Amino acid sequence: MVEQEVVYKKLIKIYPFAILIFVFLLIFSLTLYNIFYPVFIGTPKKIYISPGMKGSDIGWFLEREGIIRSSFYFRILMVLKKIKPKAGYYEFYGFNNILDVLTILEKGGKGIKITIPEGKTVKEIEEILKTKGFNLELSSKKLKDYASPIILKYFPPTVNLEGFLMPDTYEFYKEDNEKQILNKILANFEKKLLPEILKVDSLPPYETLILASIIEKEAKKENDFFVISGILLKRLANKMKLEADAPLVYEKCGFRFCDYELTKKDLNTTSPFNTYKNFGLPPQPISNPGILAIKAILNPLPTDYWFYLTDKEGNAYYAKTYKEHLENIKKYLKPQR
Repeated sequence: MVEQEVVYKKLIKIYPFAILIFVFLLIFSLTLYNIFYPVFIGTPKKIYISPGMKGSDIGWFLEREGIIRSSFYFRILMVLKKIKPKAGYYEFYGFNNILDVLTILEKGGKGIKITIPEGKTVKEIEEILKTKGFNLELSSKKLKDYASPIILKYFPPTVNLEGFLMPDTYEFYKEDNEKQILNKILANFEKKLLPEILKVDSLPPYETLILASIIEKEAKKENDFFVISGILLKRLANKMKLEADAPLVYEKCGFRFCDYELTKKDLNTTSPFNTYKNFGLPPQPISNPGILAIKAILNPLPTDYWFYLTDKEGNAYYAKTYKEHLENIKKYLKPQR
């Protein structure tokens, strides 16, 4: 009996420690399970993390979506590993534990990719942005409201954005507002296009941009950029009219481009964009040119040509004399010209 009491007293003393060990092992097992045991996602699951979203909110969101088991352990590991999840679109599939998810979020998700092709106008770029959910009105905006002091140092502040929306592929987030989108595009212009523009000695920066925008629409093949650039620069230097179709088509189509055939009547209209009647350049760019058009101004190809035209297939035909040019018009363009 005495021995039983001794054993009982020993058990009483050990019992709390046993409970503590059990609780510790339970917590330890749950921790290992929640952190290291992966969640299986059979069907690819796409999610979006908003810019500025708090870590706690991200944890709850991921738990609710079934991507992690515990937002609690997610937040603890995020703090311990000093991970800052990045905004964007993510796709989860297969086996992922919390550490895998944190690694993915640290690398960053995908935004909405939008490509602005060379030669698009501001109005056409508006339409591209709208197809991706960004309903912006850019046509009435002025350069001074969005450009950096560096850009404004070389270009008139009151001009519109035509010519400055650098063709490239961009990544935006659905929360991005007009200012954020334009700041990103103009920063790209400043980084990639402006240095090339400033290398041009023959024209001031804004005139370089205007001429590049014309070359972008007149030339269809890479080699033609350099030949047409040489012709237009030569005509400008010799006080000749440019006689380029693109500026007038730009105006006739409502400051965009469409399948419009200029007529003799069009060529005689009074318009600042009619380079058949006016000397020099039109008052503003007619498209948003790429780097190739600027490089063509920097490296024009010297030729004996003074005239050119481009057919519907994008083939360019050159002429040394006006008579040869008229023959090309009859041969390659429609009768109204």
